Order: sequence, then structure tokens, then C-alpha cells
Amino acid sequence: MKRTKAEIAQIVSDLRANYVGTLRDDMIRDEIDRLLRRDADGRLIADPVKFSGGQETHGIVVTDEAGGGKSTILNRVLTTHEALGAGPNGPARFLSSKVFSPATLKSFGCEVLRSTGYAEISERREHWSIWGILRHRLVALGIVCLVIEEAHDLRSSGSVREAMDILNACKTLMSSDPPIIVILCRVPILNELVRMDPQSNRRFAKVELTPVTEAHDAPKLESLMVQYCGRAGILPPEGRDAIPRLIHASASRFGMCIENLVNAIEEALNDGSDRLALTHFARSWAATAAVDFRENPFANPEWRSIAVTGRMPAIGFGKFKK
Repeated sequence: MKRTKAEIAQIVSDLRANYVGTLRDDMIRDEIDRLLRRDADGRLIADPVKFSGGQETHGIVVTDEAGGGKSTILNRVLTTHEALGAGPNGPARFLSSKVFSPATLKSFGCEVLRSTGYAEISERREHWSIWGILRHRLVALGIVCLVIEEAHDLRSSGSVREAMDILNACKTLMSSDPPIIVILCRVPILNELVRMDPQSNRRFAKVELTPVTEAHDAPKLESLMVQYCGRAGILPPEGRDAIPRLIHASASRFGMCIENLVNAIEEALNDGSDRLALTHFARSWAATAAVDFRENPFANPEWRSIAVTGRMPAIGFGKFKK
């Protein structure tokens, strides 16, 4: 059945808005919960656990390849968190801030300040002044957890010393009074930077989000594809070739699996088809990756030999429970 452009846009928008959780959510949630105190009834409260004789809290490094969905998962976990998310008792107790290139100690501090809604601050100030204002600002807003997204830009200035200064500033936040949990959310190379400093390595827990595998995740992705096709009013593909190709074409990144699935469904709807097919995956994937038949995992019979990393937009979202 041919649908109008408005109808197709609404279906695709609804699919993109659907949040599908995995065990990756639980991995992040467990680490966050471990860093928060509980009240007398065992409920989590917005108060960090203090380590090292009550002198500091700890942080978390979340690693995943681009397009894996880590930022979306982390935002979902924090937004819905009983102690940190906004609720009847007040506003959210966490803050997310992106670090842009090139990152220096001053620009980093200024960017986080802007994320708090603070009036524009000049980077001509001394870095100690910027960070002093930032600490007071976070405390005034009741922020318990600070999320630094796209933290790989901490190395973009080209100075290892500058990067270490920024990590030291994060450690200062974790040992301030009151302490603030720092979560660094980025691609896996950040672990290398943290491990350069033994103290940082000790104070940051590592959460590595595992890639999607055909053996482990194909049945769940198959179920998800059937569900999404049903919501779009079309039939799922015939045969069992679509999911293995989807995982490979998405470089085993969960967020990209969902993105490529929705793109293919949109292609099928635009085509007026009543069934999703490999040709829809092939056309939608080619449109984003700009490749010909020989390099398209949904069109080439030798698809397992095709290298796909670096040919996809870094878009990730989604959730399913294993």
C-alpha cells in the first residue's frame, strides 16, 4: 500500500523515537548505582559514595565504537534514574557537556560552565579561576554527576600535558566537597589516556560496551525487525540472510544496526512495498555509505569480505533486553 510522505515520515519518526534497551543499559546503571549511597530503606540517594577514607568519589569511563549507542544509553539511564533524574523532588542531579576540538583546560572548563547555563565567560581568565567558578556552580545547582561526552577531543589539542591537566581537573571535582562523580563517555582510545596516570586508572571504573555478534544477538535483532516491520505495516524479509548482513554492514555496532534497519524500512515504505527486502537495505545503505554494488554488504554475495568501518554515519540509538 502506497502511503503519503506525511504518513511515512510519522512512521519513521515513531520508530526512531522508540527506545530499545539491552544489557548494556544494565552495565552502566550498575556502575552508577555502585557510586551512590542508599538511605535507611535501601533507596538510592543523590549522594556519592566516598572512597579512600571518605576523601573522594570515583568516576566511570564508558567506551564503545562510534555508532554503538553509548551516549543514548547513558542519557536514558541517567534521565530515568531514581536518584539522579528529574522527578517530584526536584530537577535532574546530573549534567551532560560535550567537549569540542581543540580542547584545552580553559576551553573545557568554559564549555562545562556554559552547559550549566552560566553567562558567557572569557577564556582570558586564569584556568584556576574558571574551574573555581565551575565547582561553585555545580554545587549551587545540586549536580552530583557530570557527564563529559565525546571526550576523545581531550587529546585533540595535541598536548599530552594538556590532556593530563584536564584529567587532574576531573579528579579535583571527584575529591571536592561535596564530591562530583565524573563520567567520561567516548570511543575506546580514552582508556589509553586514563591508564597513563595510575591514580586516574584506579579512580575510574571501566565499562566497555561489547559489540553485537551474530551468534549472540541475531535472534533478538530478528525479533526486533519483525516488531518494527509490524509497526510500519509491512512484512519482514523472507529468508534468514538479512540480520547477518545487517550486523556486518553496521560494523557490529548496536546503534547502527537500529539506524540501518529503520532506514531500510523507510526505503520500503517509499517504494510502496508490502515486504521489507534486501534491496531496500542495499539502497538505503548505499545512500549513506556512497558505495557501488561490489562494496555493498546487502548486494554482494561475498558480503563478509567487505570492510565497512569508516563508511557509515556515526548515528546510534536503541535498546533491547537480552
